[in-house]
Amino acid sequence: MILTFDLGNSDLVVGVFDNDLLTSVVRTNCDRYKSVDEFYYTVEKLLISKKIDLDKIEGAIVSSVVPQLSKVIYAVARRFLNGKEPVVIAPGIKTGLKIKADNPNEVGADLIADCVGAISRYGSPLIIIDLGTASKMIAIDNDGAFKGCVIIPGIKVSTEALVRLASQLPYVSYQLPKKVICTNTIECMNSGVVNGFASLVDGMIERFEDELGYECTRVITGGLASTIHPACRKDIILDRDILLYGLYQIYKKNEKKD
Repeated sequence: MILTFDLGNSDLVVGVFDNDLLTSVVRTNCDRYKSVDEFYYTVEKLLISKKIDLDKIEGAIVSSVVPQLSKVIYAVARRFLNGKEPVVIAPGIKTGLKIKADNPNEVGADLIADCVGAISRYGSPLIIIDLGTASKMIAIDNDGAFKGCVIIPGIKVSTEALVRLASQLPYVSYQLPKKVICTNTIECMNSGVVNGFASLVDGMIERFEDELGYECTRVITGGLASTIHPACRKDIILDRDILLYGLYQIYKKNEKKD
């Protein structure tokens, strides 16, 4: 079995791959003050609850966009491997992805894993919508290369900023109301967030495809993908696990044979 560690700004997500199949996914809050022991025992407990045999773990790969926790999660992965070194997404690693960026080293580990996973599952060209702490939309061109992306303030980030700055507005639960035009504060905000971001996704897809000059397969992923997806009017595939599949593909390209 192979563990894939995806450390984002909000969550640590761990995937378990067995014979090329993603068999389990567990997640825990990304607390920047947690120690190696705290992360390890939390993930261990979650894996055991999924009836994962920890003795069968053979390898691991780590992707992090939180620099202050990267070494912590690396140490957690290493502990699951009984001291064996995990693969780490970093400059110089083999990904198989062509990157058409001004500075390829600036492309985040999460974006690279998204691209590798999506291409492995759906081919190219692609538009990938990743709704995490930041909302990212990525273009993969006809050649299967990273063409570029846009980065947008995330759904939770935007909502929390609004609530913090507008004293009379409450926190909401990100539910799609029955109507777009609503008549109470909670539903008005939910409609604005869900329908608003869905409209943003639909509109940006049009702009991406206009600039590329051709239609693409569209894939939506990330923590709030399943909330926004039903409100989108474009034909978009919902796949919350493409980043984990990308990490697994990169692991296979870099694993050291005994």
